[in-house]
Amino acid sequence: MGKKEEFAKIFSSESKLPSMQLLRELSFMAGWDSCLKYLATLPLDEAINELVDYVKANHPTNE
Repeated sequence: MGKKEEFAKIFSSESKLPSMQLLRELSFMAGWDSCLKYLATLPLDEAINELVDYVKANHPTNE
């Protein structure tokens, strides 16, 4: 069973986890999957450069 299916099962059951937390985690997973699919289409050096540029632009120590 995949992560999305596990979350759906938890969400549909009487879970102790707040539903907003589950929704945030599902949204994160969807975004993460999309990001990895995009990076997989690039040559390795371009993918690494995109990741490095993103970290440089968004890392808290750069503010």
